[in-house]
Amino acid sequence: MKKAILIAAALFTVAACAKKPDAAVKRLLDGEALVVDVRTPAEYAAGHHPRAVNIPVDQVESRLGEFGDKTKPVVVYCQSGTRSSRAKSILEANGFTAVTNAGGFRDLP
Repeated sequence: MKKAILIAAALFTVAACAKKPDAAVKRLLDGEALVVDVRTPAEYAAGHHPRAVNIPVDQVESRLGEFGDKTKPVVVYCQSGTRSSRAKSILEANGFTAVTNAGGFRDLP
């Protein structure tokens, strides 16, 4: 029983850290955050957040200058959250301090 409780607590913690609550993400998307779609140009062309710029995940590191001030909020998203997680890691490794992984495009609030 204790093991099951510990596993459940660990899963809850991971889930809570993986993505901010929708209300917080919505405030960022509607506010001053830079919104970046890290999917391919074809995926972006098929539909994207109205404020999003397209910087595919494999170009994030070579286009860091386009992200601006490293202390300003940045929201990244992709199709499922995997590529945006990678983009978030790249940005944080390069000194960006306010990066949010919003997960998949269809999950955006």
